This record gives sequence, C-alpha cells and structure tokens, in this order.
Amino acid sequence: MKTKYIVSSLLLVLSACTSKLTPLTPVSSEQINQEEQRVYTAVLARQYAATMYVIMDTTATSLSGTDNTSSTLDHVLENMHGVAADTVTSFRNRNDTSYELSPVMQIGATYVLISQSIKSRFFNQNQDGWQLFYEQYPDAPGITAISRAGFSSNYDQALVYAGTQSQWLAGAGYYFLLLKVNGTWTVDQQVMTWIS
Repeated sequence: MKTKYIVSSLLLVLSACTSKLTPLTPVSSEQINQEEQRVYTAVLARQYAATMYVIMDTTATSLSGTDNTSSTLDHVLENMHGVAADTVTSFRNRNDTSYELSPVMQIGATYVLISQSIKSRFFNQNQDGWQLFYEQYPDAPGITAISRAGFSSNYDQALVYAGTQSQWLAGAGYYFLLLKVNGTWTVDQQVMTWIS
C-alpha cells in the first residue's frame, strides 16, 4: 500500500512538472499564421526597416523560386548552429510548393502584394524597369520574396527565407533563424544564399 502511494505521488508530481515545462503552442492554422506574421515583421524590420514593402504574392525559397531548396537548405544548415530538427522538418513541409500570401497580413508596415505578371510588366518594357518600379513604389526597398516559416514544435524557434532585389545588380537573399524570447521574435542568425 505504501509503495503504491509513493508511485502514485511520484507520477502526480512528474505529470505536474511536465505540464509546467510544456509551453502552450499554436494549435489552429490562424494561430500559426499570426506567429508567421510576427516572424515576417521581425525579419523585415531587422533587414530593411522600411515603411512600405512590395512583396511577391506567392512564397519562395530563393531568388528564382526554382532553385533546389533541399541543397540550399543543406548549405544553410552547415552554416547555422542550434537549428532544431523539428524546425527544419517544418520548414521543408511548409515550403513543399509555393503558397499564396494573405493580403491582410499584419507585418508592422504597409505592403503591396504583386504577382509575377505584374512584376513582368515593369521589366518587359523598352524602359528602365527599376525606374518604373520606383516611380510607383518610391518607399519600397525593392521587390521582396519570402518563404513560409518553419517552426519548432514548441514555437520558440523559426526558420524563414527572405530576399530582395532592388536594382539590376543589387540584391541578396538570406535564411534567418529566429528565437522567441519573452514572447518576441528576434533574429538569431542569418546565412546569405545569393547576392547580385
């Protein structure tokens, strides 16, 4: 009887400790979308600190959107430390194809989503496409592409791609590792994957 009581007490204590150590995680797609928007806000503010962005309307993991994400990600992981395996798995799963971005994201700045066909209109004319672009969007740092964020299972780590082309031979793309500390996402590391 005494042994049974001790075992029961230990199980109760262990279960209480485990529940205190397990953080609350987003369970709905809406909660995940909100976390992702907070990740975008942190990356864009850190990288560009602009008041206005022009963002491609579908997600990408590279400049062209057709590069081999797997080999690029392998390169990134060789140059980052502390990336959780579940963060990488989440990133791969959530970027298995291009996804449409929401036109009502809250990213801490004004933004416009543009399609590939609209982007092509700027650059398929017999004029300087970048001049046309900046005449329409003078406050934008260029044209930005972002991926979906991959998250650790407890949503305290995120991996995301963001790249911006700002002129014919000016631009760069990065993978960012973010940590959530005291409820706020901050960039911990970044690895450049292209530059022009």
